[in-house]
Amino acid sequence: METVALPVSGAVAPAANGHGRPPSDGLKRKTRAAKRQEKNQQSALATIEAASSYLDADEDLPAFFERLCRTIAEQVGARRVAFWRLGPRGTLAVQADPAGFEPDSPIHDVKLELGAQGEGIVERLVFRDELDVSKGTSPQLDAAWRQVGLHNVKSSIGVSWQAGERRIGALVAYDSRRGFTTSDLWLLRLAAMATGLVWQYREVEDELGQTAVRLDDAVAARRHLLNNIAAGGDEARRRFASALHDDSLQLLTGAELQLERLRAESNGSHQAVQLDQLRSTLRKVEDSLRRLLINVSPEPLQLAHNLKEAMCERLDSMRINSGIEAHIDLRLPDRVPEAIEAIVLKNISEALTNVEKHANATRVLVSAEEVGGGYRVEVTDDGTGFVVSESVQVPGHLGLLAMRERAQLAGGWCHIESEPGAGAKVEFWLPQTL
Repeated sequence: METVALPVSGAVAPAANGHGRPPSDGLKRKTRAAKRQEKNQQSALATIEAASSYLDADEDLPAFFERLCRTIAEQVGARRVAFWRLGPRGTLAVQADPAGFEPDSPIHDVKLELGAQGEGIVERLVFRDELDVSKGTSPQLDAAWRQVGLHNVKSSIGVSWQAGERRIGALVAYDSRRGFTTSDLWLLRLAAMATGLVWQYREVEDELGQTAVRLDDAVAARRHLLNNIAAGGDEARRRFASALHDDSLQLLTGAELQLERLRAESNGSHQAVQLDQLRSTLRKVEDSLRRLLINVSPEPLQLAHNLKEAMCERLDSMRINSGIEAHIDLRLPDRVPEAIEAIVLKNISEALTNVEKHANATRVLVSAEEVGGGYRVEVTDDGTGFVVSESVQVPGHLGLLAMRERAQLAGGWCHIESEPGAGAKVEFWLPQTL
């Protein structure tokens, strides 16, 4: 008897899963869940990237929000998305520009009241996070939009838009193509949080910018004040120098001329020796007054030589007059702007004068070098030292204040370091140009 194989109706071919068995329902659910999770992750990444792009994008705020709203709408499957800003009187107004709304849409004129004592629909559903998704929407929120004139809203969900603990407003998605889900609500919260962080960052950045402007204004005002102080000091020194030159030195010159006539009339008498001693004393007084005139004069020094030669001459004068051993270490370019040269020499002369008068030093070192786009100068001595904080109140130390003034007005700085019994160091830096 011949055996014939008949086809079986409705037979299903085994799945190619490696074991010859169809996949189980549990495996299918896991696969679908994994795909949903991957999609949610991709949507979250796209939303965060869109929100954070404002940190580097060179675009105005409405253009940024329109682009961000379109990205959010695409990720949650909405036809329209809008950010709502919270005004000072507790009303919500749409942030320009929302996605999906026409320019003549009534949404642009809506002022949504939150309600007193937190009992308004938007307050409860959005800011108190009581919104539930039912049949792809929030019926209560839909009703709120229709009450304010948005009659064509078919579905909507919304979340709070915050920067830290501060409310900025709300983020709302409208008219889902497939119905909103809890995953869409989660993604909307993520978008609002990311945008809030970006908003907070830009606010801080703007505040820093405004602080920088105020700081610049304060620095300018401080420089102006220092300039006025320095001008007042220069005017006082100018008057003193003028009185010293036109009065005291002129009287001293007259006394010397009278002394010369007396010597000529003495004809070698025993008074001639005393007159010679008096002439020597008067010349020393004159030399001392002329050095004082140079030190207090506010006018820039006219250097007969270059800066190094002028500094060497000043140190030689100190060595001869006070016996202080002087050393110099200059590493400056051959050409330094004249205005800078004048300030450098003036400050060095001021520092050396303080050493001569107050330090009781035996050794002083002057060093200078080009550094940091300017010139740094140090004057160090091995004298008795002093308390820096008290130096301004000590008579004869006003030169320290003058050095600071000159350096700061030139756009530089001046530091003074000293302790009783440990000598002193005056260090200042000036830019290459004023």
